[in-house]
Amino acid sequence: MNEKLLQFIWQHLYFNMWDLLTVHQEPVEIMSTGRINRDQGPDFLSGQVNINGQVWAGNIELHVLSSDWELHRHDDDRNYDNVVLHVVWRHDRPIRSPIPILELEPRVPRHLLKKYSGWRDQKQFIPCAGEWSGLNKTMVYPFLDWLMMQRLGERSRHAFDQVKALGMDWEEAFWRSLARGFGHKVNADAFEAIAISLPVKKIMRHSHDRHQLEALLLGQAGLLRTDTGDEYANGLFREFCFLRNKYQLDKQYMPVHFLRMRPGNFPTLRLAQLADLMAKTTNLFRIILGITELDQLKKQLRSTASSYWDHHYRFGETSSCIRKTSGEGFIDLLIMNTVMPFLIAYHIEAGKHEKADRVSAWAYQLKPEANLITGGFERLGVKAAHMGQSQGLLELKQHYCNEYKCLECAIGKHLLKQPAERC
Repeated sequence: MNEKLLQFIWQHLYFNMWDLLTVHQEPVEIMSTGRINRDQGPDFLSGQVNINGQVWAGNIELHVLSSDWELHRHDDDRNYDNVVLHVVWRHDRPIRSPIPILELEPRVPRHLLKKYSGWRDQKQFIPCAGEWSGLNKTMVYPFLDWLMMQRLGERSRHAFDQVKALGMDWEEAFWRSLARGFGHKVNADAFEAIAISLPVKKIMRHSHDRHQLEALLLGQAGLLRTDTGDEYANGLFREFCFLRNKYQLDKQYMPVHFLRMRPGNFPTLRLAQLADLMAKTTNLFRIILGITELDQLKKQLRSTASSYWDHHYRFGETSSCIRKTSGEGFIDLLIMNTVMPFLIAYHIEAGKHEKADRVSAWAYQLKPEANLITGGFERLGVKAAHMGQSQGLLELKQHYCNEYKCLECAIGKHLLKQPAERC
């Protein structure tokens, strides 16, 4: 038993409430469990109980053992002066407190505890995977929508924190986040470091020349070599040397990686595509702010690597001819993970919440992701219809299932609730 589980049991009344008695044999009627307190002080606030015919309104404190009250020194804490009921899992010994104590251990169904304990011991895709065959899947999707909004809100707050850290420079913060997005998971940190070493104002100075932008990005990535016998690479290297000396650029020490990556995601191609995107215009974020239609945004973000890359994935290694244009799936992820958080943060800061809501709604128009996590949930019977739902599945897996936050998960609560209802 732990306090998190005990709070869950109390909050949802998952125990036998027939003939409730305190440890001193006083009749107890629970009129309100109160609201859970996430801050300092008692676990539940504004509860209401009837003890021995007297109605008490106040706070409720929970402990695994009754002796924890003294161990935590609540007697000397004014925050606990208004506690009207002390709920414990086990009453291990008498304590120096006049507050009535209610013991729950004899009243909680054993199979509820066994199920929760079993989940934590499971090595499946998600802890409760064995319960999903009988789960009504329609109750999952509203929770996924809520998870997606939580995920998007957190990213928007992070975007605004970046902007504030840069003196409210939206273009610079967006440029760094955009570069990070082009790097995917494997090269995200390295691409962001490249963007930091090349401030957006320097990039804007060369927005008329894609070749120079490509030289700057690939050069700062450490990808330009002179030993390949490749004239295109040699030309980029000469251009980079000139620009590096001109701007006194510091070396970027974070390496980029090619291993375990599809050729279409190689850092050479993604940086060449990023150069093409930034060569289209200056003040990219300001332009995106003026876009109201999702199709128009996708068109703005679509980029194509220079013609050299039609026959290459790496310098000095030829391949069959394929035009290296960023795919729809990549653009959709860029919109979801980079563009939308910045737009939402900007509109909220400007007090334009309706515009922020319209941007949020784009998640329901983007195609869902296909990855190991979404595939795992699909095998359990839940298939994402759009990116909003696939983002919800990622949030569920990464921040609830992987961290065993079953007691904070709507699905976990629902599944735990079933046996309690049958008791």
